[in-house]
Amino acid sequence: MANALNRTTREFLRSVHEPAYPAIDWIINPDLSAVVGYASKYWVITGDAVSLMDQAARDAVDAAELVARRDSEASQLTNLEGVLRAFMLIVLDEFNAHANKTNSMLDAMDASTSLADMKTRIGQIADYPLRTEEQLRNSIRNRLGS
Repeated sequence: MANALNRTTREFLRSVHEPAYPAIDWIINPDLSAVVGYASKYWVITGDAVSLMDQAARDAVDAAELVARRDSEASQLTNLEGVLRAFMLIVLDEFNAHANKTNSMLDAMDASTSLADMKTRIGQIADYPLRTEEQLRNSIRNRLGS
């Protein structure tokens, strides 16, 4: 059994069946003494030799990761802004629907209408349905990107 280090991904595997790991992609039984204690992201592979990046290069790797992490978080914030915008539009639609229902009731009650006619007109206004959490989630999904 041998140990193997992938030349591209720097994946290190212990006790592998050597023929299953072609030398073009893997270093068999690499000498890792120069990189002990350092993450593989700091390793430099040249031929079959594994060495450690200098401090400036390690700092550059860390800086690039920080930028990528910030970009990822900014992207998530953008997605969150989209969800909040969709939610806000749904709430606005609900407010408007309730306002329309209230206005319909007020329209049914003018001074010249008899009490019986008002009751009949108000009774013809459909009930406004209760919303479920699932309906809210689906509404938000449907609003995303709009």
